[in-house]
Amino acid sequence: MSVGGRVPVYELMGVREVAGGLLLVPPGSAGRAADELRLRLAARELGRGRWEAVAQGFSDVLVARRRPADGGPPVLVKCPRTGEAVRALVRERDAIAVLAAQVRRPELRELLPRTLDSRLGGRPPVLVQEVLPGVPGDVLLSRRPELAAALTASAFDALAELRGATSGSSRDGRLVDGWLGHRLAVLSDRVRWCRGAEGTAGLLALRARLRRELTEHPTEVAWTHGDFTPGNLLLRSPVPDESPDESPDGQPSAPSSGGQPTVTGLVDWADALADGPVVVDRASFALALGWLLEGRSWGEQVVHALRTGGLRRPETGELPLSGVLLAWLWHVSANLEKSRRFARNRRWLREVLVPVLRELAGSAPPPR
Repeated sequence: MSVGGRVPVYELMGVREVAGGLLLVPPGSAGRAADELRLRLAARELGRGRWEAVAQGFSDVLVARRRPADGGPPVLVKCPRTGEAVRALVRERDAIAVLAAQVRRPELRELLPRTLDSRLGGRPPVLVQEVLPGVPGDVLLSRRPELAAALTASAFDALAELRGATSGSSRDGRLVDGWLGHRLAVLSDRVRWCRGAEGTAGLLALRARLRRELTEHPTEVAWTHGDFTPGNLLLRSPVPDESPDESPDGQPSAPSSGGQPTVTGLVDWADALADGPVVVDRASFALALGWLLEGRSWGEQVVHALRTGGLRRPETGELPLSGVLLAWLWHVSANLEKSRRFARNRRWLREVLVPVLRELAGSAPPPR
C-alpha cells in the first residue's frame, strides 16, 4: 500500500477474542472510514513507509504494522481512538520505561517493547513501538494445547525474572485501598447496573472481603503486569510446526531448544503497577487458560471459585479466592476504563461482570 493512497482498512481489519472470552463488535462503515483517516494522518506524520498489517485492536486502539521506506525492520504503530485509549497508552509507555530502567540484564530488557516514537499529545496521537519476535501465547495454545503447562512455567519464570528484587510483603491498608478504590469506582461509574441495589451490594461485599483478607494476611507486592494472559505473551515453540510461526520480518522463526516454549516478549503494560499484588498475574493467567482451553468465561470461573473457596488448575496450582477476585476486578475495571464499549456489551456484562457481583451480594452477611 502506498502512503499517499487510500488504506483499505476494511480488507485488513481483524477482530480477536478478548481474554474474558467475548468478541467486541467491529466498527461499522463510519468507524472504518475514521480508522482509514487515522492511518493516513499517521502516515503523513511518520514519513514514507508501507503498511503491512492492520488490526482493530482492543481498548479503542487501532494497531498497525508498518515498514519504513528505507527498508528497516517493521514497527508497531498504535493509534488511540479515544481519550481513554490515549491515557492507557501513556500508562503503558511510562510503565515500560520505568521497569526497563530497573532491569539490569540486557536479555530481560529485550522482553519489553521499546518505544521508538511517542506523539500521544499530537493530532493524531500515535505511539510507535518495536515489533518483538514470536507468536502470541493464545495462538500457540490454539495449535498446541498440550503445551499449556510448559508455556505457563515459562511465562511465570520470565515474569519473576523481570520483577527481580522488587518484591516484598505488605498488609498496608492504604496500599490495599489504592488497589481497590479506583477500580471499584470504575465499575460503579461505567455500568448503570452496578449503581442499583444488587450491584451496589455486590461491590460493597467485594470490597469488604478483599480488604479484610489483604490486611489480615501478608500479600506479596512487586511489579505487576496487570493483564498477564497468554495473549500478551510472545513465544517461540519448542517443536517445529506444520505452519511455522513467522517473525516480524516475514521469515519463519526457528523453534527454540529444550522442552519449554521460550518467552520472547511481554506486551501491553497499560495496567502495570510497581507495587501491585503479585497474585493478580498468576490468577489472571489461570482464568485466561480456563477460557482458552475450556471455553469457561471469567465470570463462570470466579463464581465457581466463590462457591468452592478458590481456584485450582493443573498448570498454576491452587489459587486463593482473594487472588481470583483481585484478578477479576483488575480485568473488568481495566476493560471498562479503556473502552466504553464494554459497558454497552450486554453479553459481556451478562457473562463476565454481573454473575460475580450477584454471587457476592447473595453471599454477603446481613448488615448489623
